[in-house]
Amino acid sequence: MEPLRSFFMEDYLEGSRFTARYNLGESGARPRTVGELLAGSGVGPQQAADTFLSTLLRDSPNWGRADLRDLVAAMHPGATRDNVLITTGTSEALLLLFRQLRPRKVALAWPAFQLLYELPMQQGAEVVRLPLRWDERGVPSVDADAWLELLERERPDVVIINNPHNPSGLVLEPELLERVSRWTERSGATLVGDEHYRFLSSETEVLGATVYRAGTRSFVTGSFIKCLGCPGLRIGWCVGDTAMLAGMQNEKNYTTHTVNPVTEWISYEVLKDLHSSALRQAREEWLSNRRILAAFLERSRGVYGVAPMGGLVTCIGVRGAASPKESEAKLQALGEAGVFVLPLSSMEYGDPSGAHPLERGHGFRLGLGMHPDRFPEALEAIERVTTR
Repeated sequence: MEPLRSFFMEDYLEGSRFTARYNLGESGARPRTVGELLAGSGVGPQQAADTFLSTLLRDSPNWGRADLRDLVAAMHPGATRDNVLITTGTSEALLLLFRQLRPRKVALAWPAFQLLYELPMQQGAEVVRLPLRWDERGVPSVDADAWLELLERERPDVVIINNPHNPSGLVLEPELLERVSRWTERSGATLVGDEHYRFLSSETEVLGATVYRAGTRSFVTGSFIKCLGCPGLRIGWCVGDTAMLAGMQNEKNYTTHTVNPVTEWISYEVLKDLHSSALRQAREEWLSNRRILAAFLERSRGVYGVAPMGGLVTCIGVRGAASPKESEAKLQALGEAGVFVLPLSSMEYGDPSGAHPLERGHGFRLGLGMHPDRFPEALEAIERVTTR
């Protein structure tokens, strides 16, 4: 593998995530404490203290705790614990998976989270961009026929489905997911699902759709840490073929080796009841902030776009910013006003020939990870700056 380039988005986030008055640049929910997470998962203070203080700080099992793997498997129909590898976040899962797959050509929705294309690209893979489009109101969409035509013409050996999609907030239609799944099976390609926002992808169900299909060349990486505001836990998983996971686990022995036993304990408590108050509160805050954002965008004179269908991010355009210079000036003004958002340029997105300003990269990624009590205040700050 060639040396990895700078992680542009992460470098940008690190500059303001701890100092901005209104942090709307992150892609996760508002941060929770350990106490909040455990209490919301039905673990009382005394039980939490007793378990924490008695936990042996030895290595966990190389594949992850068996009972935790059982819980992850239960979220993926047809999977067993042998189809689950617990990892230190989804970033590690994806790194290990791509090193095993060693793709020659990868297709994925564009724009994309840098890690999803950077890792294959630095192994020599060609990247096929499956385009998203925006209409005049800033509503994202996918042309399913165009995607399938691209797949048929380019014949990638790996197709990555990031669903819900970061940064657009789009939830892909079940029909499209089924068509892509059938295409990969017919062509012999591998389907990789990045499902980090699966816990916030349906208005009615705890879990959204998964592309994992037992007995096929499909793999899924996932976690709950962004959805529940606890990225510091660094827990993730990969679900798929046992032999491939064994190769991944072998490479894991050379890096993180095992996941922290305290992290695995907390993760087990979170996942043992998918109807816990912790998950319910996360969903309620997500739904509330979606409503707040939708109402704000209906009346905004400074920005445009839509609330995300799923996940905690969406793409927002700035009215009247038709050039990179104008867009950058507005973003700089937002930063000076204490509002931190993520420019689409930091995700290497922007095609000068794009039909829509957002397709040309004239906008930013907005996160919904603030408490609903403060979120309107942050949006009003955006309005003041962009209409000045």
